[in-house]
Amino acid sequence: MTTQQPLSITDKRRVALAYDGSEDASKLFDWSIKNIINPATDHLILLSAVTHHEKPLVGKTDEKVLPMLSTTVTKVDEAIEKSQSHPEGKTVQERLQAMSAHLRTLHISSEEHILFGEPKTLIPRFTQHHPVDLLIVGSRGLGAVKSVILGSVSDRCIHECPCPVLVVRNATI
Repeated sequence: MTTQQPLSITDKRRVALAYDGSEDASKLFDWSIKNIINPATDHLILLSAVTHHEKPLVGKTDEKVLPMLSTTVTKVDEAIEKSQSHPEGKTVQERLQAMSAHLRTLHISSEEHILFGEPKTLIPRFTQHHPVDLLIVGSRGLGAVKSVILGSVSDRCIHECPCPVLVVRNATI
């Protein structure tokens, strides 16, 4: 009887999960682990985009918001270093690291990336410049009018990402 060797990270399916720090995103993370991710065959990429105008993702609501940092996806590591000097950026990084620690207890390999700028631009760009086999995003259900005005992250991902995109309605999880 032969035993199969575990797959190396380079041989695993690379699944990216867009995470914005919201309660719905946390539910999507849990749902994805239960329903999509296979520890033996998948590597999870946690993506979080931080914009200059959004409220803090985690932490006190009276903290100053993180200033927008001009970056490209190829400078993600540099942006993460810069984020450590900002409360929200560090909080996001700590949250992603905690999620990765939880994934390790489930024997799921992972990596974290903090992107600075608009999620609807940077998430598709990330998938265009990095190997991603599947992107999982949540849908807030903005409705037609708000989606046209605000723009939908999931809609942009569907149209611009080179990989399959799984959009999960938050009301269903």
